[in-house]
Amino acid sequence: MYLRNMLFLNHCASGGYVPFAAETDRRIKAIGTVSAVDLGDMVRKGLRNSTVPNLEHLLEESNKARTEEAKGEPPRLEHIVPNTPEEVPKDAPAGVREATDYYRTPRAQHPNSQNWILVRSIDRIAEYSAYDHVDMISPHPLLMIAGTNADTRYFSEMAIQKAKEPKELFLIDGATHIGLYDKRAYVDPAVEKLNSFFNQHLQ
Repeated sequence: MYLRNMLFLNHCASGGYVPFAAETDRRIKAIGTVSAVDLGDMVRKGLRNSTVPNLEHLLEESNKARTEEAKGEPPRLEHIVPNTPEEVPKDAPAGVREATDYYRTPRAQHPNSQNWILVRSIDRIAEYSAYDHVDMISPHPLLMIAGTNADTRYFSEMAIQKAKEPKELFLIDGATHIGLYDKRAYVDPAVEKLNSFFNQHLQ
């Protein structure tokens, strides 16, 4: 299908995927992100101010799972976040606790979202960097929205610093990463800002 003009709103990991695509896909005319994340950076380094992942171990397990599948064994799966709030470790980062409460309770749980990641995909994720060439999005506009209390806020700040004009970082006071998903006090100003942004660039 031929698409002449595309405008994208992206949350979390897709707030890295779509800007990455927009660096070279000139059909994407405007990009708005909310609580954006560079998933590759997170796999390599963990969240800032949290435990650094053992990347070598993750890569070894990913490679091992890929070999197992090639030999006909079933794909190896692991939970993305703890499967229930009761399984969250007491010393887990606030973001993990918040994500589990959102995705694994009636707050937002859905039967089609089963909380699995393919272990063999980790090595591919680790080589991906969302914002290395974010300056190439220009002259198309980039809006990034983040909460002042989000542990992922620095991803949006990093991307905006690298991007060229037109660009804007819009911070919502008091919002956490997932608070921007469903808390009306934070979602409403985000929607208002996005509505203005897309109306402007839809002309």
